[in-house]
Amino acid sequence: MIIEQRVYCRVLGEGPNLLLLHGWGVNSAVWDPVLYGLSAHFRVHLIDLPGFGRSEGLAEYSLDTIVERIMESVPEQSIWCGWSLGGLIASHASYLYPNKIAKLIQVCTSPKFVGDLLWPGVETIVFENFKLGLLKNSDKTLARFISIQAMGCESTRKDTLILKKLLKDTKQASLMALSEGLNLLSESDLRREFAQISLPCLSIFGQFDSLVPIETSVAMQQLLPDSLKKVFMHSSHAPFISEPEEFIDNIISFSLIKN
Repeated sequence: MIIEQRVYCRVLGEGPNLLLLHGWGVNSAVWDPVLYGLSAHFRVHLIDLPGFGRSEGLAEYSLDTIVERIMESVPEQSIWCGWSLGGLIASHASYLYPNKIAKLIQVCTSPKFVGDLLWPGVETIVFENFKLGLLKNSDKTLARFISIQAMGCESTRKDTLILKKLLKDTKQASLMALSEGLNLLSESDLRREFAQISLPCLSIFGQFDSLVPIETSVAMQQLLPDSLKKVFMHSSHAPFISEPEEFIDNIISFSLIKN
C-alpha cells in the first residue's frame, strides 16, 4: 500500500519563485552545482519527484498525478524549470495551468523523447534496455544512465564524477518510480500540447546530448515559434553541470524578460 503525501520540497533564497524539477534516476541533489548562484536571485524550490529521493510514491503514476502533487507544494506564479523527465512534467503543467505558472524553462527535454521518421529522438530500444536493466541490476543500470548524461562533451569524465558524487549519499528512487518514469519517457507525446503553450518559454539544449539530439531544438521551435532557444556548445545532457555559470546567467536573463 502506498501512502500518498506531498512531495519533498527544499526551499532556499529570496526573490521570484523558481521551481527546479530533476530528471529520471536522480533527485533534487543534482541541482547543487547551480543552487548557490540561483538562490542569490530566486526563492528556489527543489522538488524530489514522487518516488524519487525523499518523496513518497504515487498509487497512479502519470503526468497528471505528478503535476497535481507538485502543484500542492509550490506557490502559484512560479517559474517552472524542468530537466529531461522534469521538463516533460513542467511542459504538461504549463499546458494545464497557464494562469498559475509564470514561465517555463525546459532543459534538455523533448515533448517526444522517442524518435521516428518525422521527429528526432532516441530509439525505443534504448528505454526498453533500461527497463530490462532495472529488473536485472538496478544499481548498474542507474550508474550507466548517469554516465550517459555527460557522454560526448569535453568534460565527460569530470561531469560523470560530479553527478555520482552528488547522488552518492542520497536515497535511491523506488523501482516502481523508475519503471513508471521510463514509461513516461518512452510513451509520452506532448507535441500538440507544447505547440499550444501560451507562457514565455526558454528551451535549453546541449550540443552533444545523446538523449535529446540537437536537431530537437529546431523541431521544438517550429512547434512553438515564439519560444526562446539556447544551445550550450560544450555540454551534453546536463548543461547545469558542464557550464554552470552560463546556465545561471541564462536563467536570470530569461526571468527578467517582461511578459
